[in-house]
Amino acid sequence: MLSSRYSGRRTSLLYKAIQMFLLRYLEKTMCSSRQETSTSISNITMHLIGSEGLKRKMIGFMNRTTREHLRWKASEGAFNLRHAVSTLIVSYITPQMISNLKPETEAKLIDNFMAFNIEWFQSPFALSTWKNLFKVLRARKEAAKIINVALERRKDSILEKQGDFLDTLLEEMKKEGSIFDQASIVNLLLNIGVVSRDTTSHATALTVDFISKNPRVLTELQREHEAIVQKRDDKEAGLSWEEYKDCMPFTRMVIYESLRLANLGTIIFRKAVKDVVIKGKLEVKRYTIPAGWIVAVAPSVVHYNAEIYENPLEFNPWRWEGKDLRSPGSKTLMVFGGGARQCVGSDLARLHLAIFLHHFVTTYDFSVVQECEIYRVPFPCFTKDLHINISPKSPS
Repeated sequence: MLSSRYSGRRTSLLYKAIQMFLLRYLEKTMCSSRQETSTSISNITMHLIGSEGLKRKMIGFMNRTTREHLRWKASEGAFNLRHAVSTLIVSYITPQMISNLKPETEAKLIDNFMAFNIEWFQSPFALSTWKNLFKVLRARKEAAKIINVALERRKDSILEKQGDFLDTLLEEMKKEGSIFDQASIVNLLLNIGVVSRDTTSHATALTVDFISKNPRVLTELQREHEAIVQKRDDKEAGLSWEEYKDCMPFTRMVIYESLRLANLGTIIFRKAVKDVVIKGKLEVKRYTIPAGWIVAVAPSVVHYNAEIYENPLEFNPWRWEGKDLRSPGSKTLMVFGGGARQCVGSDLARLHLAIFLHHFVTTYDFSVVQECEIYRVPFPCFTKDLHINISPKSPS
């Protein structure tokens, strides 16, 4: 359930300030204030989670890991979908970042990624807040230690390259004038491990919640994905890149509508490099944003605007029918930001949702045990998580 309710303690100014500080901290550790540095980091990160990296290496591993995790969850009974998807995402992205870790070391790194999040804060007066903060800081320290050890071993190794993202970063670090040193590589790997799972797991849980309340949408999704499976020679194969791009127009509509309503992009900060004149509704009224000012853009103002979207709070994938959905953003859809500095994880998020839905609707029946409720401060916070049961479909 989407809600605008604000309850006292959680919506205090202090709570919002600390949460926003953490989000900005994560962004700042990944991106320098210099445009060229930010662009360089984005370009390097695209080797891992850009469309070419996903097509070449990630999609197969994402399919296998998703299938394994859903099979595991089907044997467990009711489970928290958002938490399960967080574990799923970290489980398939961690080996792609550092591929030659011992199983026990990889499991420990995944546990530390899972422990570092922005949900620890409840109240400055609650003892649990400071206990949780200590756990978060300890998890970050432990994760950084594991990455540092792996990096040192890789630097000193004379063995063949592993072909993972750490190799890419080490090659970049050796280049003359590189912006990377060992500390910045560790920070980037830490941030990818943490940031990649949070918003995408929120979006996945909300998408399933929307689908559960719209049987017509679920039926159309099942029809589309079962048609994909029937055309394959190998019925057990996972979703291919060609199928993802060419054979699932309705799924793409569902993903865009879910992302619009989930509205995971909270506030986008931009700096006016010159005076910007904005026309008001009345022709005679104009507004000027002076050069040098910082502008905070709230995407929800656009995503819930009734002048742009008819019945904006309604989940209606068919509103996207006939529209070009190849671009991740526009002036009327800013889920991944806008302009030249869009979120580098946009391709990963959309591919993840497509793969998850593919295995989810073709292999399992599901029932909702607990509906989810969220509120915004301004980013979505779950007051109640979505809990579901899944069971393998009976052979037709």
